[in-house]
Amino acid sequence: MTHEARAEIVARRLRENVVRLARALASERARLGDFEGRGWEKRVEAHRAAAIREVGHHCFVAKSKVEGVEAGNGLFVRGVVRAGTVVATYPGLTYVGTAMKYMNGYPRVSKDNDYLIVRTDGSVIDAKPWGIGGEDEACFWPGPPLKYSAERLDELKNASFLQKLMNPMLSEETRLSLLNECESLERANVFAYAHLANHPPKGTLPNVIVASVDVPADTDIRPYIPNVNVMPDDEEETKESVWSIVTDGERTLAKRAQDVAAALFGEDEDAPKVVKSNATESNRIRSLVLVATRDISDGEEILLNYRLSTHVSPPSWYTRVDPEEDARRWS
Repeated sequence: MTHEARAEIVARRLRENVVRLARALASERARLGDFEGRGWEKRVEAHRAAAIREVGHHCFVAKSKVEGVEAGNGLFVRGVVRAGTVVATYPGLTYVGTAMKYMNGYPRVSKDNDYLIVRTDGSVIDAKPWGIGGEDEACFWPGPPLKYSAERLDELKNASFLQKLMNPMLSEETRLSLLNECESLERANVFAYAHLANHPPKGTLPNVIVASVDVPADTDIRPYIPNVNVMPDDEEETKESVWSIVTDGERTLAKRAQDVAAALFGEDEDAPKVVKSNATESNRIRSLVLVATRDISDGEEILLNYRLSTHVSPPSWYTRVDPEEDARRWS
């Protein structure tokens, strides 16, 4: 079996797994009728019951058992998770290709934001506006660049040409369309907590890995896929990101080096491109999931290897799980 065939099988199984989680929650929503009229706690309670009944587990947030003041809350499971199955989904806005220029705070998007994660295709998911859930946090979702206060929106619309050039905005039509899509999502989603998984402390191994998943934008489960794609407004062909090139296992090292050089220093027409189909893009949601690397017991904390870059000084609490692997990854 070829690598491509194996990759397709894995992708299909992960996709089916994510759809199964979403359908379990969607079925409870349909069964209870006036779901929107229920309070936050009742919706969460109903989803937890459905998740245990249909899937065998759900996620919850509690004080982390990882030592150190940096950890704060952590991600835990109620029920049992079997090895190879999806534990949690990574919620938020998924910025594709050149749409990253619309990110809040661009170009310093990582300033004061520890909830950014990059998919293997170079898309970036920002989970910060999703928060940890709760009715009090509904006002923060989805936040800029889709939702502004009236005063801030007027300020941006009346900005000078130079300001708009430095901090581009989505077109009003696109912004409102994406805002409506965001507000249709069910935030009392008991699987949408992957962004709260902590890094394993010294002497402890991770129990999940991260994987990219593309999910069909099926209408009956759409509220339970906690991501919204932010696409380039005016490009069908986008410049491939350096991260996507570096992490592409299909390219040889020489080809990767050549394409990285072209992406960084070449003319736009020479840079590697990712050809997009508008029809295809609109029918799939780009997400990330945490997949169990072993059986996970009831009440166990979920730990993910952050694999921080070797080119920057890590935080004091960070211990590398496999220094040799990190050195190869970031060489």
